[in-house]
Amino acid sequence: MEPDVDFIRWGTHMTTDDVTFGLLGPLEIRHATRRIPLGAGRQRSVLALMLLQTNQEVTVESLIKRLWDGEAPGGARNTVQAYVARLRRILREACGSDHLIRTGPCGYALSVPDDALDLTRFRALAAAGERYLSRGELRCAQRDFAESLTLWRGAAFQDVPCDTLQRDEAPALEDERLHVVERLCDLDLIQGAPASALTMLRPVIADRPLRERPWCQLITALYRCGRRAEALTAYQEIAQLLYSELGVEPGPDLRALHHALLDDVDMAWPPPRERIPGPRPAPHTTWAEPRQLPSGPPELAGREGEEGEAVRLLGTQPAAGTVPVVVLSGAPGCGKTALAVRVAHRSAARYPDGQIFLPLARPDGAPRDTASLLHDALHATGAACDAIPPGAEARSALLRARLAGRRVLLVLDDAADPAQVMPLLPGEPGCAVLVTARTELPELTAFHGAHPLTLGALPTDAAVELLGQILGPDRVAAEPDAAAELARHCGHLPIALCAAAGNLTGPRVVSLQAYADRLRTGDRLDLLSLGCGSGSAVRDAFDRSYRALPPAARGLFRLLGDAGLPHTTPQAAAALAGQPVEQTQPLARHLVAAHLAEEPEPGRLRLPGLLAGYAAERARAEDDPAALRAARARLLGWYAARAATAVRACMPQPGRARRDFGTPAKARAWLEAEADNLTALTRWGRGAERDALVVFPEGVA
Repeated sequence: MEPDVDFIRWGTHMTTDDVTFGLLGPLEIRHATRRIPLGAGRQRSVLALMLLQTNQEVTVESLIKRLWDGEAPGGARNTVQAYVARLRRILREACGSDHLIRTGPCGYALSVPDDALDLTRFRALAAAGERYLSRGELRCAQRDFAESLTLWRGAAFQDVPCDTLQRDEAPALEDERLHVVERLCDLDLIQGAPASALTMLRPVIADRPLRERPWCQLITALYRCGRRAEALTAYQEIAQLLYSELGVEPGPDLRALHHALLDDVDMAWPPPRERIPGPRPAPHTTWAEPRQLPSGPPELAGREGEEGEAVRLLGTQPAAGTVPVVVLSGAPGCGKTALAVRVAHRSAARYPDGQIFLPLARPDGAPRDTASLLHDALHATGAACDAIPPGAEARSALLRARLAGRRVLLVLDDAADPAQVMPLLPGEPGCAVLVTARTELPELTAFHGAHPLTLGALPTDAAVELLGQILGPDRVAAEPDAAAELARHCGHLPIALCAAAGNLTGPRVVSLQAYADRLRTGDRLDLLSLGCGSGSAVRDAFDRSYRALPPAARGLFRLLGDAGLPHTTPQAAAALAGQPVEQTQPLARHLVAAHLAEEPEPGRLRLPGLLAGYAAERARAEDDPAALRAARARLLGWYAARAATAVRACMPQPGRARRDFGTPAKARAWLEAEADNLTALTRWGRGAERDALVVFPEGVA
């Protein structure tokens, strides 16, 4: 019976203020604020049975059957009539009315207005909460669910001595109450309040220990409160209980939660197969449920830690009004896109409304404009082209509206800057965003709570493992030293390792050592092409990041590559560029942020692996040879003067040199730190550079 359907009125002059009835706890009748004594025994049972079917005739035969559970004594009909008569007298004496209980052809009807019985009010509020929930109006649903539970004063029929009510009706009503409690816990978990859910779940589990869904909620809430160990313990507890009591294994939702706990990854709530609406999507919209993820990479070695962390961060409960955003950045060719695709496939089940894969760069590496990106994103969701507005701001607003209330994963590949990403971010929880970028995007962290993850070159063992995955483990095991050397010549970069392995799988069988020898003595970037006119995959990847730099940063990058020093200080870089340190330091920061240079320690810059050769190549292609010679001469002159001062500071009577370094120990520390650079400089010996060379006293440098 729907709560909002008009009831048949037997006593229309009675109002809610006159008499109220309570079944959800001790049985009671109240007139105004006064509780009316009801007597004991089966008289209470007759009232409870009539309240279960208010405003409907309850037959005498039905009352007899349920009062005596099918074993009625002789004279049972007269006994029921006596119970009803006493109830009439109690109500007449309490409130002066004979119209609440009416006699029908076969039995009796108790007239109760909609809001005068706690059970009817409970069901009306619970139904309203479900309607709000189906529309995605979570706050209204939570309000009505919470209010409905306040009507419960204890267990239903707790003081009614009727076996049929206790056996058939009380458990069913308790199930209704538990369903509302679970709904409230759902809302707490969806809206980021796991601690609130915990307070409600403990009594539910104690009362119904074999009910799996509250255990699922409890485990999720514990994990989200940072109590992973307790969540694992809770899983073991319910698993053992199910096996010992029923001889069964945990259900699929519990097992999925257990796997997520072992991986230290938050699982979306509710589980993907059990849809509970979030905030309601825009009405009358067509939704395409996009499935745009590319196929995952067949080989991906050495990224297990970053993969697990990215999956975990995407599943982290975000702050109110935000979505999880994870940014993968790193050197060109380090495998950002491959890792993002792998992470997206692992996380896809949590986003049943779709996964959108959006390349943010054109094939030549140039960034795409925001309006075009928003058009593609909207089209992927099912928006008709003629329904997409022309401006970027309007498109961004429409995308947020279409994503509201849905669970969608957006993979934004190859972002050039934050301005490309921010218009694509959803506006409400439920979605998640995974970004790959050539450069760091600190603005996303500062203003949108993004989690940055930086990928570096692979460790040697992981690089060799990647070669083995492509070439076969037996081939790599046959030449372990050559494989390690080959990985080193590839800079431990996945893209270079894949290119090298591709060349080694061609029709002409070449040993790993022979190929490593060619890389050691030849042009590595050319040798790491895949032939057939495809160019160098490594060089192409470097080109994209290089062209994205400001012109002045590109110039410093070329000069550093041409100089070929193992590492460079800001002062040396300034001498090389012929600029004040204040001008070169921002350029150096650009290179580090773009992952075209590294800071092995504070105050030192280094071009890693293949990037050093690429930078030298760009210098030869773009700079005037005379300008490069002049830059080298400036660097030599600076090192000559600085080294001479350091040597004098180490002598017994240093004079002014001591003032430059402070103490002989600091001068020696500088010479030791610069030993590799000074050794590299002594190998320069052409043209104008020769005049700047200095000879260091034996044992100092």
